[in-house]
Amino acid sequence: MRVSLIRGLLDSPSIIQYGDRIVESLRTYHPDIRVLEVRPPSPSLLPIGRIGRGVATQAIRYGWYPMRARKIQGDVNHVTDHLHAYLLRHLHAQRTIVTCHDLTTFVHPKNITSTSLFPSIIARLFHHSINLLHKAACVIAVSENTKKDILTYSRCTSEQVRVVYHGVDSVFNENIDRERVMAFRRKFAPDGSRLLLHVGLNTPYKNVESVLRVLHALVTGMGQPVRLIKVGQDFTRSQQKLIHDLDLAGRIVHLGKVEPAVLVVSYHSCDVLVFPSIYEGFGWPPLEAMACGTPVVSSKAGAIPEVVGDAAILHEPMDIRRLAKSVAGILDNENLRKQLILKGLQRAKMFTWQQSISKLATIYEDVSNLATLRS
Repeated sequence: MRVSLIRGLLDSPSIIQYGDRIVESLRTYHPDIRVLEVRPPSPSLLPIGRIGRGVATQAIRYGWYPMRARKIQGDVNHVTDHLHAYLLRHLHAQRTIVTCHDLTTFVHPKNITSTSLFPSIIARLFHHSINLLHKAACVIAVSENTKKDILTYSRCTSEQVRVVYHGVDSVFNENIDRERVMAFRRKFAPDGSRLLLHVGLNTPYKNVESVLRVLHALVTGMGQPVRLIKVGQDFTRSQQKLIHDLDLAGRIVHLGKVEPAVLVVSYHSCDVLVFPSIYEGFGWPPLEAMACGTPVVSSKAGAIPEVVGDAAILHEPMDIRRLAKSVAGILDNENLRKQLILKGLQRAKMFTWQQSISKLATIYEDVSNLATLRS
């Protein structure tokens, strides 16, 4: 069977990771399935300015890419990002599945208006894609929560949507050289401070402001000697102002975007992952942290509760007092810390790419067989 894996344009790191793992896992566990990757050219390196790249992006997305994708169809087509569900107009819909990762634009629309150059245009394009989602033979939801949102905001039927969880990358399950952990701590906490970690974007729904306020509460209200390690994109101007207003600059280390090996060391080296997102379609960082043996304090928002189960401490994303109190409890209570580590390691083992790709391969087979019967 030939599967045309239709990758996105300017994908986020998590979408890129998702597509890469599908390719790797199919080659490892289902070598009988031949993968044809379809990728659009990226305008991000063109020396034409932000507005020019924005125009070029849309020209490629709605002009060149549909023609290219139409020519490289397989027995099954898999669109790896719901933002590109508009391609259903150009593909054999009965042989096409689409993965929906989240519906942030509907659930948390401020994320678009706060981060996009042309928010109204981006919102309309997103809505256009979701309005076409029901035309797919099957829609993959990465969590039950995302399935619920799909049924709320699109015309898909429950039978049409199947949940296939992500797996944990094997790199997070491997043993790590303790000297690398000690070197990390010597570099970023030479005074013996405890280390908090946040991994992810700084867009509104990631709620980085609560992470900063938790850090401030721990330092000023609870006397905790803590620092924050931030992995991900640069702080926004408003977040930088908050850091200044709370006098936290000396307690934050921003690593920026890092390679997987550095991310693994960061998880292993930090004492707690603080992840109070307002919404998540799945939420990779808590799962990755648990796989590395790092306790997690997170929000009870979106798909996070179904992913972490009882292996993390969850609160409302804006409840700074409870979030800070739980972090302090982990730092001060070794028994609680050990319990969360053990539960987290066990929970993370439930999410494997072998299991995910097995379910996906079954869906490929079902869609291919049904399309053949109908033709």
